[in-house]
Amino acid sequence: MGTTCFPLYAQKDITPIINPGYSTGSTKKLINILEVSSGWTISYSSRLCMSENKTLYATSKTLVEHLKDIFTDCPFDYIIRNKKIILQPINPSDYTYILSGFVRDKNTGESLPSANIYNPATGMGTVSNNFGYYSLSLTTGLHNIKASYVGYYNDSLYININKDTIANFNLQGSLQLNEIFIKGEKPSAILHITKMGSSILPIEEIRKTPGILGETDLIKNIQMLPGIQGGSEGFSGLYVRGGGPDQNLILLDDVPVYNIGHLLGFFSIFNADAVKHVAVHKGSFPARYGGRLSSVIDIRMLEGNKEKIEGTINLGLLSSGISLNGPVIKDKSGFAVSFRRTYLDAITAIAQLDNDETTNYYFFDLNAKYNHIFNQKSRIFANTYWGRDKYFTEYNFQIVEEENSADTEYNDVSPQKTISDRNDAGWGNFVSAIRWNYIINQKLFSNLTATYSDYKFYIGVQRSNQNNNNWDSYEQRYVSGIRDLGIKINLDYYPSNYHMVKIGAGAIIHNFNPGIDIIQSSLTYSAPVDTTLGKINLTGGEYHTYIEDEWTIKNKFRVNAGLRIVAFTTENKLYNSLEPRLSLSYDILPTTTIKTSYSVMSQFIHLVSSSNVTLPTDLWLPVTDNIAPMNSSQLNIGANIFLNEQKNFNLNIDFYYKELENMLHYKESTGFFDYSTYWEDKLTIGNGDSYGMELLLSKSKGKFSGWLGYTLAKSTYNFPELNNGKSFPAKFDRRHSVNLSLNYKFSKKLDGGLMWQYGSGTPITLASEKYYAPDYPYYNTEPGPGYSENADKINGFRMPDFHRLDLGINFSKDRTHTSRTWSLGIINVYSRKNPFLLYFSSNDNDLPGLTSRDLKQLSLFPFPIPYIKYTLRF
Repeated sequence: MGTTCFPLYAQKDITPIINPGYSTGSTKKLINILEVSSGWTISYSSRLCMSENKTLYATSKTLVEHLKDIFTDCPFDYIIRNKKIILQPINPSDYTYILSGFVRDKNTGESLPSANIYNPATGMGTVSNNFGYYSLSLTTGLHNIKASYVGYYNDSLYININKDTIANFNLQGSLQLNEIFIKGEKPSAILHITKMGSSILPIEEIRKTPGILGETDLIKNIQMLPGIQGGSEGFSGLYVRGGGPDQNLILLDDVPVYNIGHLLGFFSIFNADAVKHVAVHKGSFPARYGGRLSSVIDIRMLEGNKEKIEGTINLGLLSSGISLNGPVIKDKSGFAVSFRRTYLDAITAIAQLDNDETTNYYFFDLNAKYNHIFNQKSRIFANTYWGRDKYFTEYNFQIVEEENSADTEYNDVSPQKTISDRNDAGWGNFVSAIRWNYIINQKLFSNLTATYSDYKFYIGVQRSNQNNNNWDSYEQRYVSGIRDLGIKINLDYYPSNYHMVKIGAGAIIHNFNPGIDIIQSSLTYSAPVDTTLGKINLTGGEYHTYIEDEWTIKNKFRVNAGLRIVAFTTENKLYNSLEPRLSLSYDILPTTTIKTSYSVMSQFIHLVSSSNVTLPTDLWLPVTDNIAPMNSSQLNIGANIFLNEQKNFNLNIDFYYKELENMLHYKESTGFFDYSTYWEDKLTIGNGDSYGMELLLSKSKGKFSGWLGYTLAKSTYNFPELNNGKSFPAKFDRRHSVNLSLNYKFSKKLDGGLMWQYGSGTPITLASEKYYAPDYPYYNTEPGPGYSENADKINGFRMPDFHRLDLGINFSKDRTHTSRTWSLGIINVYSRKNPFLLYFSSNDNDLPGLTSRDLKQLSLFPFPIPYIKYTLRF
């Protein structure tokens, strides 16, 4: 026998008025409290949304009104029978629930940022955030949800949705790992990505690429992308679309890094065995990033395997390293530690035994990370990086006798001491961060981060002189650095599948030391004489807030709009900046997407270089009352075309125009050790612009994969006080660049690849005259002969073109508990003599009274350099 209930729907609210008191907890818990307070029975459909975090308020109102507070996101109708209320969803088929969770590596438990989670049947999808978290709204019923990530096999789950659900995807690493980069899935997969000029580099491919002396170098791979240059051959600098190396925001687990080079910049500080994810932004900048003008390199370190201990040992010609990661508490916490050191100092020390002059150098770096999962909602991370480089040369060794020694009366020979002249330099980074992830609810993810970054360098010169067995020493030391303390909060909100909002705020306190210390002492006197010149400590506060809104309209039109507000405080001045960001993309065809973006950026710190090569000794300086912040605006227009979906041939075309304002440069004829003027007075301000076209053709599936990139660009600077006020090419203005990277997997055990680079000549400043300038006299010495040169044009000449071919091959073998790889290769296969620098050399064969000079070229790697590397994984 059946009864109809429809006449009873939406009836007058006759439920009792109650005050249950303030309570929080699950939906079921709060319903039980209402039943006790009202004396009524509450029944409800299983299709209503149930939550673990709801609130009852200590107010007097009807039972129905209290129930509406509990089911704020879940509209319902009700039926009243005696003292019983029955709750039902108004339209169950249209009601949506939240599917959320994490995307992780199946073997290690590592979270996978920027993974794609989508429903192939509807094209509905989202992207995991930097911690692998995703949130997806789904209607009631059965759904097939897929997850994909570059370098991994896809995973899918069949999920029957009738309540909010947590589901984690565990992806298995691909055996071939052939992808080079990713701009998105194939067109049928709808992605919440509108970033233009952004790339993700698979770390497994980076580890296999050829490198000088077998050193895997993350930055060298980034230099292969269109629009990005490395400067002089062999260096790890980054010059992006006409910008300088200081205009790149390098983030290591959210902490800014100010120097990225080992061995004077020939290798980067990033140990590939400690890195899991690399994202490069150079065209469009989401509002959550700021503080630089040209690019963002977002690097994420390994978190640690929570299941088992695993590790890697690398043995190379220049350095060796060991990496270890594993669980601290299984399924709860994990660690990852990597250490690398060169043994170049040990080799050179042996080679220079009994030499009158010795030169030595070493570097090391340490990466460590720990994470702990408190529960499904709360997790904490702690990470650190510590690296150092040290270089020194000792020469002019002398033996002097020390008088008035307490032991002299007991010895026939006076005590002796060895003195010498010495040049040395050192630099290094220390960065650390603590982060707390908390899932406020399934649609709202929070991340709180505290950061510390410290970069220092010094240059030292020591001279010793002997005169009638009396000796004195003179030391000059240049010290500088930058130290940051920061804190920031970021919130990711997922109101719907086609809508994602990011909100955040933060502060960084910068401490600068652009000082120069001079120490003069003489050991023949009773007390040394110390003098300090130019020591300055500056502090600046940088504060920001942002909102970033991304949504999709009718599966074709995608928008990312944001605004970043920044303030910087100096001693007496407050600078502020409003930075709008906008990215648009539209699918005009199933295989073709057009994109455009506009970004405004500001930068409140400067890097001032004293040479044509970016060195660790370049000086970081802040915005001051007299030095304004740098600004840039950049416009991009481009297209992404899938030429062949089955073979995954993809063509990207980007056109860009960028303007730069308030850049800094040393004035002509000044430098580090010019004490006659205040440091601000040594600098001059100018502007610049850059525009160009970038093409990238790629293939990322199959045994044969790779990409070909081409850049056509022009970058020009103008400083009113330099070059007679005339515009001149930027330091690394390169008109044409071609980069080719190819990989082929011959078998499961054998794969190989090649990298070929071409670049037209970069600008260089050459002297047009030479004049007499005597050396500065030291203690008890006469001025010596010296010469200085003068150039009438900045970057008025260009170096010869650059091109080089590198080949590498990897032999791999898997065992029961280990795998090993032998990597062999040749750098500069055809012995190209690429220019590192050009210089003038006097001709010794000239007639008396005549002097001529020849322009010569110095090449760092003018011959093929073989390498071998052994990697053991366990």
